[in-house]
Amino acid sequence: MNNSLVNRVEAELNQWRSREERFSKLFSFNLSSNRALLKEKLDYYERIAAKYKGTQDLDERFALRMLRQERSRMEKQLYPNLLIRLLRRLLITPVKEQIVIRQDNRKTEQNSQALHQQVQRTGFPDLSAKINEQIRQGQQQFSIPVSYYLNDKERVDHQLSFVKDQSGQYHFEGYKTALYNEAKPDEKRQQYFSMRHEHNLNTSEAYNLMSGRCIQNGGTWLQLDLNDKDQHGNFRIKQFHSDYGYDLDKVLQQLPLRELTNTAETEKLKEALKNGEKISVSFIKDGNEQRFYIEANPQFKSVNIYDEHSRKITLHTALGNKTMDAMKVTHKVNEQQQQQHSKKNGLKVG
Repeated sequence: MNNSLVNRVEAELNQWRSREERFSKLFSFNLSSNRALLKEKLDYYERIAAKYKGTQDLDERFALRMLRQERSRMEKQLYPNLLIRLLRRLLITPVKEQIVIRQDNRKTEQNSQALHQQVQRTGFPDLSAKINEQIRQGQQQFSIPVSYYLNDKERVDHQLSFVKDQSGQYHFEGYKTALYNEAKPDEKRQQYFSMRHEHNLNTSEAYNLMSGRCIQNGGTWLQLDLNDKDQHGNFRIKQFHSDYGYDLDKVLQQLPLRELTNTAETEKLKEALKNGEKISVSFIKDGNEQRFYIEANPQFKSVNIYDEHSRKITLHTALGNKTMDAMKVTHKVNEQQQQQHSKKNGLKVG
């Protein structure tokens, strides 16, 4: 550890000072001579001494020497009898020190595991060593950069933020994502995704949002307004709740999709669209299949359709004048599939 890092002993002493200042505003009597508070303070100082006993940081070691003098002063005030102080130092303090060390190690390990699980669920694997190193240094807050290419043109840069609370536990606050497209060098998009928000988004969802698509999270459809930013430089989020009336099932039934002839494929398609993906699908046209791409568009209660060159087109353009005929064929196939499925399950179809 180098001297540019935070002095952990000083940070914990400041936490006690803040606590003592809060108490002084609550009670009218003098806290400096209150025996109960002095015992609590001495116990707190001894825990600090035990936690950072082996530190190699010069500032922390100096702070611990000053702390030792303060502990000695409080001991004399609480235990005027020299024999009691000696017995306390020989028998009680070493046992308490070992207990503090074990408790601190267990809490640190549990905190570290919880962070790793949350970070991995969000879409950031293989960060355990970096997180553990930052926790070991004990900084009040830290960040970890992650950068990678999604394809031959798009790159994302993430900046993960972590903060330590007053109890010494670290929290994954969120991550800032920057999306770069080498085909569009002037079109840089940035957004901060908070882990304390009601919608905790993973990296796949974040990418799809920043690509301009919509996702469903917690029953609500979300979309970034790429033409409107707040005071922090983040795009504002448009939300479409269930009462907005976007029915994805109904919208898909209006398309001549081969995927609708298979229940498993239908569910897979809907799940992908809810995750904000642009999905390759097959339209049935003149008895043949033709590939297109679709994505959810809750604002206009529809889906966006793209051709093989990623050009946005209408359903009429995709199917020409055969739209209604194609729909009839698809619906007929769907009905046949449903009847066959029902018969397999012993159901009577009226």
